[in-house]
Amino acid sequence: MQTNQKTSKMKILKATIRNLADIGKLMKDEFSKPPFNEKDTMSAILKSLNFYFKIGKIYVAVINKEIGGVLVFKIEQYWEGPVIIIEDLAVKEKFKKQGIGKGLMKFIEKYSRNKKIKSILFSTHKKSKAIKFYEKLGYKLEKDRISMRKNLK
Repeated sequence: MQTNQKTSKMKILKATIRNLADIGKLMKDEFSKPPFNEKDTMSAILKSLNFYFKIGKIYVAVINKEIGGVLVFKIEQYWEGPVIIIEDLAVKEKFKKQGIGKGLMKFIEKYSRNKKIKSILFSTHKKSKAIKFYEKLGYKLEKDRISMRKNLK
């Protein structure tokens, strides 16, 4: 892993392919809890992570050599210019309320500014406890957008 940002005992590093199993376990553990209640298999999670490892970026927050958080994102070209789309952000339960999520969000903001990207977009569950966390960091609910989905059989 290569160091990109460090805050006290936490380092934010670019993930390597060797990290994907640990990242997958963290995501499975955290996203299986309410309100998300995801039931995806580890195989499906690893398939997704491998995909984003190729087309996007994955960074981890490491605390005492343990992966405590993960940030998965990609850059897309919109009419107004490039934007960051955060696909996933998760913090391991034992590291919550220790600044890990905030550190990852500050990292992505700095990354975006360095790349001259002016917007960061993401969605979360409408009952997520993280909404207040994001609002404290200055993120706002978009009044004119909704998510739509159709599951195909």
